[in-house]
Amino acid sequence: MISQAGHADAEAARRCLRGDLLAEELSTTARELVVTWLHRAGLADREVASQTGMTTYTAARIRARLALPAVQP
Repeated sequence: MISQAGHADAEAARRCLRGDLLAEELSTTARELVVTWLHRAGLADREVASQTGMTTYTAARIRARLALPAVQP
């Protein structure tokens, strides 16, 4: 069962992907969801950063922490 906080993080992540929120407004968990979802869609760190308003460094740091391989642009 997903906790109430988990639902809130997922909803915030979806809002970020729609452009309603910037990544800096998200919790750590929600940022991790955004990076994971965009990584699975084949986006490179630079593209993740551009779409979410985070820096390329932040996108790469989160991806590395999640042990996701780098996507070549």
